[in-house]
Amino acid sequence: MDRSLKWRSIGLVAILLFCVVVVLPTFVGKTNLPRWFRAVSEDEINLGLDLQGGLYIVYNIDLDKAVDDLGSQIKRDLDTKYAADKDKPIVKTPANPVGAVTIVLPNPAKRAELEKLMSSDYGNTVTTRECPAPDPRDPKGAAYLCYRVSSSYADGIKATALANAVNTIRERIDEKGIAEPTVKEKGDDIIVELPGLDEESISRVKDIIARTAKLEFKVVDDGAKFMQDLYGHVDKDPDAKKEDIVAEVDQWTPEGGGGRHTDYYLIARDRDEQVTVADAKEYGCYNRNLEVVDGKVPCNVSGRRVIERYLAALATKDPKFRVPDDRQIGFEFEEPGNEAEDQRPYWRTYYLDRAVRLTGSAVSDAQASYDPNTNRPIVLVNFNSFGSRLFGDLTREVVGKKVATILDDRVKSAPIINGAILGGRASITMGGGDQQRQERDAADLVGVLKTGSLPAPLKEASSSQVGASLGRDAIEKTQVSFTIGILLVITIMIGIYRWSGTIAIGAVIVNVLMMLTAMTIFGATLTLPGIAAVVLTVGMAVDGNILIYERIRDELLLGKSVRGAVDLGFSRAFSAILDGQLTTAAAGWVLLQYGSGPIKGFAVMLLVGIGTTLFTNIWVSRLFFDWYIAKKKGQMATISI
Repeated sequence: MDRSLKWRSIGLVAILLFCVVVVLPTFVGKTNLPRWFRAVSEDEINLGLDLQGGLYIVYNIDLDKAVDDLGSQIKRDLDTKYAADKDKPIVKTPANPVGAVTIVLPNPAKRAELEKLMSSDYGNTVTTRECPAPDPRDPKGAAYLCYRVSSSYADGIKATALANAVNTIRERIDEKGIAEPTVKEKGDDIIVELPGLDEESISRVKDIIARTAKLEFKVVDDGAKFMQDLYGHVDKDPDAKKEDIVAEVDQWTPEGGGGRHTDYYLIARDRDEQVTVADAKEYGCYNRNLEVVDGKVPCNVSGRRVIERYLAALATKDPKFRVPDDRQIGFEFEEPGNEAEDQRPYWRTYYLDRAVRLTGSAVSDAQASYDPNTNRPIVLVNFNSFGSRLFGDLTREVVGKKVATILDDRVKSAPIINGAILGGRASITMGGGDQQRQERDAADLVGVLKTGSLPAPLKEASSSQVGASLGRDAIEKTQVSFTIGILLVITIMIGIYRWSGTIAIGAVIVNVLMMLTAMTIFGATLTLPGIAAVVLTVGMAVDGNILIYERIRDELLLGKSVRGAVDLGFSRAFSAILDGQLTTAAAGWVLLQYGSGPIKGFAVMLLVGIGTTLFTNIWVSRLFFDWYIAKKKGQMATISI
């Protein structure tokens, strides 16, 4: 055996050993392997949703929220630009229409200046709208400018938000080690398919997906007349007592002086109620196993829902208690301290300026830590240079007030600002639950903040579990078809090419083994379309061997020696094999780029198969021929082909 053949043989043996070690856990089960082997390799090939079942979820995304955020951005820009102006405009962001901005001009002489500024800075981004009736609380004689985000720009924001949401969800799932999730758009919905998860994993992954991780900072409007009136009304309202809603007051004097501040708020606790099926679905407590009695089902209604329901009914009866367009009610979930008489957790309200003063886009890094005073898990948020400046300006502006840190539409904390915070860092306190739950929540929050916040909130529209029975049926049928295909290939190749046909079969086995190894290493998921790609690869590999064999036959008929015929057969068939594989690769690349779900899975396996087929056709098959020729040495006048 010459030196080249020896080293090539050693290389093939090493490749085969590596492949066997990698794929063995898939075929025998990693639990059946010794511990020392699992330390080397324990990864298994992941089966897709169609083969082993899993979770199929449809999410609705509130794209209007992404548009509304642009209105808040315009308010921040104008507030910053006119911060030092004596007659600075008052900028509001009404709830309706979506993306609305109302500019109140205490000095009407500035109207032309503001119109020119809006036109130059925002151009086609915004368009004018009809102004509502003046608010009597605004400065007397004030002029109004009313804008909204233009329809064309809003459509662009929605399209971008939807694409970003798909990418963010996929990154979050990948962070949790779930291989090859299917995440795709369908209209304004997002479809998520997660193969092979247990109940606990399903619950946690769904929570991580739906967590918008939309970090916002808003100013608490303490001492507002609206909340004073509400406080006085709730204290005497029998409907509030029936709902177990209590009005409370919080007072403080800032360390830097400036007078006493008063914050009026409401609290309510979760309660068990009989609600309609429609309300149960809205509250998120409905499932098919609940017993429906008189059209109602039992439901645990959160204190937040109780307050929201009460305020909506109160505003209907008395318009005075309708929350102004430029304000909103925020909610925080709290657990009382050990000194409290009532140890039940509750929800409390904050009366917030609706404008977002700072968002998660200003965050550069996040890490889990512990509060040195309470030892509770927290998440430390570091701002980028832009965010640090904005946060410093915000805290300098609202000294003595509270600034609410809002994550996913829930107030996490609302500390009193005693002075400007210029270090570019803030902390987010974890919610209720035991220490272990808080630590896990902190780790999950760090993960979603690092992968980016969703551009708008998600709402789960439907969720279904794909049963394993479908997978078993599919696997059984696939095994039958795969077996029949392989047997036909073996029969035809040996029947036509005799001994040389066995070389082709050996090369195909190596080819399939290498494909499975690549899947295991890269954590790809095997689906029915993927198996179809494997079967197609087997056909292409055999086709490559046929091209080589026919070329060898031609050379033998021309009187070439066996060695010469083999050499010329491989060299002259190479261009035809490469041309065919590159053509197929081009088609596979198009499917990979523009396909989704099963089509993309097929394309991935097809491209992997093209690479392994070229290797086995040109290198492995040639090595097998060289072995045979070297073994026979000069005794061979012809070859079985």
